Amino acid sequence: MKIDKLIKIMEKLRDPKDGCPWDKKQTMESIIPHTIEEVYEVAEQVYLKNYGKLKEELGDLLFQVIYLSQIASEKKKFDFNDVVESISSKMISRHPHVFKGKKFKTMKEFKLWWEKSKNKKKNSILEDIPFTYPAYLEANKIQKKVASVGFEYRNNLEALDKVYEELEELKEEINAKNKNKIKEELGDLIFATLDVSRKLKLNPEVILKKANNKFSKRWKKLEKIAKKEKLDLNKLSFKKYDLLWNKAKK
Repeated sequence: MKIDKLIKIMEKLRDPKDGCPWDKKQTMESIIPHTIEEVYEVAEQVYLKNYGKLKEELGDLLFQVIYLSQIASEKKKFDFNDVVESISSKMISRHPHVFKGKKFKTMKEFKLWWEKSKNKKKNSILEDIPFTYPAYLEANKIQKKVASVGFEYRNNLEALDKVYEELEELKEEINAKNKNKIKEELGDLIFATLDVSRKLKLNPEVILKKANNKFSKRWKKLEKIAKKEKLDLNKLSFKKYDLLWNKAKK
């Protein structure tokens, strides 16, 4: 198998005698930043729909999995084959309707079973959310977990009402100039906004990325307009910026 070739390459790179000096000295902790970087590079190519680059970046990410597995193997903890066996067993056990003939009447029934099967031996449904998650992803996981047991708004508009409520509370603290409460209320506002995204079945990372791209395109257009009109961006009033921004939106 071709995967065996890649595993052998990794073993050679880590060989204590003939391996690469840089690869030999790496640890799990030192490799993790590179692994995270590769995940973002995969995501970038997915957004760009660049399948040639996506193939390359997926290979880089796979190599990171093999790298970490090799270090674990050297510590006699597990190897890459154990990783494959673990995820295979997990997927089979979590899809009994596909592999074991179990029947679910609706997708909702399946989702309820899914959450219960994962939460059987836990003191809290929130305890398996990794603390290393980015804050937005952690919020999304928390909201999904509590919603799975019925703790959520009945519809999208109720969730949006919570955003308005948090916005008013933030305004009050801004007027009161209470820095600690401002931070708290702003956090609550962001959390509530992310919950609206979840209710609408929209990925906050994807929609924020699109908003970033939209703003960046308009800003670059604004810069071109300013250059054409021989304007110094550092000396413009907000009113003039507003006029240029409206031009850039056209």
